[in-house]
Formats: sequence, C-alpha cells, structure tokens
Amino acid sequence: FGLSRSVAVSVEDFEAYYKKQRADSNCGFAEEFEDLKVVGTAQSKLHALNVENKPKNRYNNVLPDSSRVKLSILHGSPSDDYINANYMPGYNSRKEFIAAQGPLPTTVNDFWRMIWEKNVQTLVMLTRCNEQGRVKCEQYWSSGTKRCDNIIVKATSEITLEDWTLRDFDIKNVKTAETRAVRQFHFTAWPDHGVPETTELLISFRHLVREHMNQYSRHSPTVVHCAGVGRTGTFIAIDRLIFQIERENTVDVFGIVHDLRMHRPLMVQTEYVFLNQCALDIIRSRTGTNVDLIYQNTAAIYENI
Repeated sequence: FGLSRSVAVSVEDFEAYYKKQRADSNCGFAEEFEDLKVVGTAQSKLHALNVENKPKNRYNNVLPDSSRVKLSILHGSPSDDYINANYMPGYNSRKEFIAAQGPLPTTVNDFWRMIWEKNVQTLVMLTRCNEQGRVKCEQYWSSGTKRCDNIIVKATSEITLEDWTLRDFDIKNVKTAETRAVRQFHFTAWPDHGVPETTELLISFRHLVREHMNQYSRHSPTVVHCAGVGRTGTFIAIDRLIFQIERENTVDVFGIVHDLRMHRPLMVQTEYVFLNQCALDIIRSRTGTNVDLIYQNTAAIYENI
C-alpha cells in the first residue's frame, strides 16, 4: 500500500499551496487528512492483543505492530518482550525515534528497561501527567532515587522554564554496575486536544532537543511520548520537515505523516493543519524574519543555566 498521493511542494510554491488548502475552513487539508485515515490500520496487532499484553496498552486503538520495540525476555515468558512502542523513521535513519505511549503504573519498569536496552540518552515528553482531571501518563520518575527492577533511576537536576522543563537522570544497571546519563525534555505548553499557541514555541523546542540528539544520540534512538500518538507524531514530523526544507527544498507533510502511520497507526491527529503552518513559518524564518532570534535566546537560556 504505497502513497495514495505524495503532496510534495517546492519551498518556493508552498505559501501559495498553503493558502489554497486553507481556503473554505481548511477544506484542502481536510481532504488530505481524510486520505490518511486508513493508512497503517490494517496491520496485524497479534502481540498487542495477546491476553498477557492487553493490560499494557493505555488505549485499545493505539497498538504497535511490525515495527514494535522488543525488549529482552526477563522471566522466561514470551510476553516479557512487549511494550507499547514502535521504532519510527526520522530524516536520518529508519530507527531514529521510538514512539511510545505514556507509561502506565504497571509498565514504568518496562519503560526504563527499554531506555536501558536501547541505549536511549534523549527522552522527549509532550504531555503533562494529568490534564483536565485525567491521568495521561504515570509519573515515571521521582525527585530522588527510584528502583525499577534492575535499573536505579536517580534524578540529578531539574530546570523549570515557562514552556518546558529539563530533567537529568543517572540510570544504573544493578547487574553490571554501569551508569548512563539521560536527559528528559518535557514540553508543558501543549493544551490537551489542541495545538501549542505558536509554531515558534514547538520549533524552538525541537531545536533544543535536536542539539542534544546530535551530540548524544547519533547511534541510538530518541524516545518520544505523549499519552498516545498525536503530539508524538507531530514532534517527529516537525523534526523531519525541518530537514526536508533545509536539505531538499521541498515540503511533504502528507508523505511524512503517511510514513509515520505505516509504523504506528493514528500518528498525528488534530495537528495536521498546524504542521503545515509550521512548515510555512519555518520557510518564512529562513527568509530572515524573527524566529532565528528565538533560537538564539533558547540557546542562551540554556548556557546561562
């Protein structure tokens, strides 16, 4: 099942295309998004629906399939290898990211085991633990030390800024005594079932994360999670979009979302138009408007701390 249609537009033509698709209450974008509805939904969910694994899923429609992340088998049970997470293609490699659900109380240990086994050093969280009175994600860290099976997670620093929080952890494998550093980038300004107030906010956050990835995660995946799929897909899509614009001089939001959905169904939800808006703002910022200043400020805040 290939692309029903790629919607690759050159950077020069994108503004005109965007205006056309936005007309009549986003009619054009709504049609594109409709074409994406079934993409990736036909894949087998055998492991996800296994009786022992079912309780490990937060939502019964967000289930990993062929690109699922497999953990080691701990207690001799085949279901030990299951976690609700998929390898996701980034711009630079086909396993550049892992998209995961927000851990449940019963899957926190598996989550840290995945971070250890896949040598993850960059962790991106795009939801608050509780939103509008509903639990979206179990808080999988504590201010001190937390033991998760054979992994000890120790919080070493926390910096709270207006729109995101940065946390550093040392994680230690009890069996081998090896310790590694993991940085969590927690974006806190994303309203539930909505989109961030400005595209610049998320674009700046992406630059911050990408800087860390380039330094520490070139050879291991970056874990991205929200509660389920929408924001995670959006973040990964923005990262790919920026590379696409910079390196290929084209924009293909449809093609990127299609590719993501072939790896994890339902990636990108209410944010489809927002992604196109991001592309437009990225293009405008390259022609010298104000976004570059925001990036510099972000870097400065970071160094001052």
